[in-house]
Amino acid sequence: MVLVSIQPNHADTAMTVFEMLNTITRRRKAEAGSPFASVRATERWLKNLPSDSDYDTHHALVEGLERFNAENEAASLHRMKSLMKLEAAGLPLQLRIVEQYVRNQASFRLARQALWRESWMFWSLLADAWLTLLKQAYRSSASAELKPHAAEIATRAVRYAGLVMRWDYHQARNPASSAWRRVHKIFRLVERDGYALQEVTINGRATHCAREYALVVLMGLVHPLGYRAQEIEAIAQILEGYEPLPLPTLLPRPEVHTHVVDLSLSEGASVLDGACVRGRRLRYFALRPMIDYLKSLDQSAAAESDNSFAHQIASLIERGGVRRNRERTNRFGRVWVAGGMDHILTALADPDTARGRAAMDSWVLRDESMEGMGFSLSVAQALPHGRLVAVSQDISENVWQLQVIRWTREEDGQHLVGTQCLSRHPKRVEIRFEEDESGANQDQAWAVFLPMTPTGQGVSNLLIPQAHYRLGATLTLQDGDVVYRLRLGEVQESHEGWLRVGMDVMGREQLAAAA
Repeated sequence: MVLVSIQPNHADTAMTVFEMLNTITRRRKAEAGSPFASVRATERWLKNLPSDSDYDTHHALVEGLERFNAENEAASLHRMKSLMKLEAAGLPLQLRIVEQYVRNQASFRLARQALWRESWMFWSLLADAWLTLLKQAYRSSASAELKPHAAEIATRAVRYAGLVMRWDYHQARNPASSAWRRVHKIFRLVERDGYALQEVTINGRATHCAREYALVVLMGLVHPLGYRAQEIEAIAQILEGYEPLPLPTLLPRPEVHTHVVDLSLSEGASVLDGACVRGRRLRYFALRPMIDYLKSLDQSAAAESDNSFAHQIASLIERGGVRRNRERTNRFGRVWVAGGMDHILTALADPDTARGRAAMDSWVLRDESMEGMGFSLSVAQALPHGRLVAVSQDISENVWQLQVIRWTREEDGQHLVGTQCLSRHPKRVEIRFEEDESGANQDQAWAVFLPMTPTGQGVSNLLIPQAHYRLGATLTLQDGDVVYRLRLGEVQESHEGWLRVGMDVMGREQLAAAA
């Protein structure tokens, strides 16, 4: 019997060991080069974040997201999971940073700017990361494993893109046209592939792509340019808290839909004018129930200020947002300005008297358009959004424009103010209400008649004290020797105790005939 000794093939063994060592080396090299080479590596990196303060931790996380995006790695399922780990760790931190940012508005200007930048960078980096994954889910070799997660990816891409746009409003900046193109394209993509309504969970809350897109459109309609940080965040909370959120639809219904967005344009939605026309890129929103809800919030005295704020939001949405996309012309010079209704009534009545001039200030005009004016003030003033101002370039001619303050901001040491034109020929008029239910006549009161303007969509309004308003009430308005009989319509906006309301003219008579 011959014993045969079987010796191992040294060449094969050497090759196997070499491959194992090579694999280990590549893995260690990858992990040494990138903290996000695997989900486990990402978890280890997150555990080692600095913990001295929320700001330091957040800043390190933002730098990590910058590195994640800069790596330009091919998309994969583990890379998506690593990004979700970064997102999950960052969102609670981001919430606390935003809370600090909102609290610091009244003071600590430098801290406020640093916190704004941190928040804006976080939203921007997340938006870019998820958009990159979405593109690669459709184009790269990893699309097969990523495509089942397309709803998760797309919903996040829209949400964070919308938050970047919201943070632009915090700096009194219009969102870039590219931002609108981004959200439009993502929505068209998910709508085409049928998962616009597929529910996903972000930060413990259920949502879907159509809902996130609708929130972006609604914020664009409110267009809170120049609103305070607290107000912008309050608007966002009100919109997100409205559960039956109106979603975009393909088919127009004239009796239902109120607004339309064109997905082929680089802008948001607008009010439907005239007949609903069906278009391949047009999407329709039925916002009337939401507008009515905002107008019907608690009317109690305790909630009066909140109700006024909600009413402003409703009015802005109702008329399609405050548009500032028309060309402005530089107009340098001084103008006379009467701020607040008491001073406006005085200035409109007798601007040439000492009392009338005392009601006015001199402001520097910076620019002007058909829609409004921009001013530069030498000293900061308390000018809340919604305050009314009457503006005249020559009070000897007694020609006024009625403007409403829409934004204020500081820029390079200047105190800037932006206004929207409500009427180019406001008139101080006398009104008297007809008999009430008790049969008694109400006292006369002063009001301001606002003839129609191009920006007012061809509708004249009336400014009256809040205490005198009752929907559907009839009254007489005297303008010179002409007496009008009016019926009050819905409130358009509240202005510090005064209401701008619609009206129907029921009759007109000469004063002699009326008497």
